[in-house]
Amino acid sequence: MSRRTDTLLFSGYARLPQNVSHQAVYKRVGVVAEVDGEGVIVECSSTLVTELARDFLAGLLCGRSVLKDRDEMEALIRARYRGHSQGALIYALRKVFEAVDISPLVLGDAAAEVPPLDEGA
Repeated sequence: MSRRTDTLLFSGYARLPQNVSHQAVYKRVGVVAEVDGEGVIVECSSTLVTELARDFLAGLLCGRSVLKDRDEMEALIRARYRGHSQGALIYALRKVFEAVDISPLVLGDAAAEVPPLDEGA
């Protein structure tokens, strides 16, 4: 699979609530977002147990900006993701935003320089 060379990967994790069936196995939920140079989520994944839940979350977040659409993404999760992991997903997404805030997307040259990917690797 060919990957884009101009994206950044951000992740955030949060503790799952006790009433979630997979809490005993996973303890935490993770949200991982691949973001382009304009701040738009091009791919999104999570550690949610079911493929349906992972795909649903990705559908809510992909195409939205981690720079401009933060409130909208959180509101979408609150309104449309009605699973028990909702609060943990929002918290994990906020951790993604925190990582974005200290990245080259926000800090520009003040952040560590990101070397280009070796296309042959």
